[in-house]
Amino acid sequence: MEFLTIVEEHAARYPRMLPQDYGKLAYQSEFGPAHLGMDQETGILAEWRLEDLPDRPPETIGGGLCRFHLTDAYDPQEAAPLLARLLALTAQSCQGTMDGLLEKLALLEGRAGLGPWLADYRRQGCPPVRHSEVFRQTYRPHYRLLQAPYAGYFPALLTVDRLARRGGPAVVAIDGRCGSGKTGLAALLVQLFPCRVLHMDDFYRPFSQRGPDWEQVPGGNMDLERFAQECLRPARTGAPIRYRAFDCRQDAFRPVRTLPACPLTIVEGSYSQHPLLADAYGLRIFLTCGEAVQLRRLSQREGAAIQGFRQRWIPMEERYFHACRIREGCALTIDTGRLF
Repeated sequence: MEFLTIVEEHAARYPRMLPQDYGKLAYQSEFGPAHLGMDQETGILAEWRLEDLPDRPPETIGGGLCRFHLTDAYDPQEAAPLLARLLALTAQSCQGTMDGLLEKLALLEGRAGLGPWLADYRRQGCPPVRHSEVFRQTYRPHYRLLQAPYAGYFPALLTVDRLARRGGPAVVAIDGRCGSGKTGLAALLVQLFPCRVLHMDDFYRPFSQRGPDWEQVPGGNMDLERFAQECLRPARTGAPIRYRAFDCRQDAFRPVRTLPACPLTIVEGSYSQHPLLADAYGLRIFLTCGEAVQLRRLSQREGAAIQGFRQRWIPMEERYFHACRIREGCALTIDTGRLF
């Protein structure tokens, strides 16, 4: 999202913003939390325990970052350690530059009343900025800066963190609309937790084995029985998993792959929560996004092949979601439309 669009959104959401609050937005968008100390858990916990925290969703600030607001929706004792970890990872990943900040400040020149403050701020060398007292008193900001995926997926990350800390075997399923970020969330979980990932794309049924009405049957293109036998059965006990992925492009099976024993298994992909499989999971997550966002993402990912998605794969998925009430059976639903 363009920085000026972000500025306009914040101006509408916080009409009492003063010049230094705009400067803080620009500074945070460029440098993230890199100027903060790494030992944040104690401070986060104390702040999170404040009463009557405003309930605000994560806010995009540019640079792939979000303001993640502390809210009463979470148990501070449980959530603070994970947030501190994500904050540290975000700080390590930020690569802002002074030139980048100056470019953002130049974009602010057109806003009425900011010119004198910006000139003085540049003369000071553009140090970190605090919110104005007016902003603090009016809006009571209590947030931390996170990479957008960390902020948007925080409910899922916290729930998986809870499963991981239990130590016993558990299987998590991530289903949802194509282009909604299922593979991305699975990859993020692998980065953050000791787990292994299974992709439903590896379990398409060979065309020669599909029934004549396979496009009308929810999951008619999937070898769900083989997936349950080869993967879900050992996953539920944390045992090693051995399976052969099916390559649709080659219409052939790949060599046997072995996933080592692990107490936490992530299953990602459409049809992962088909009724034949649903009882195997300790957590079910549904990802969604609006149609316009979905088509834009698929167009970027698939190029000309997007027509096949519009004419065949998307309608098939939607029939599956509706017929099997997939979204209704999930503990978590996350709209990724504004995350990336």
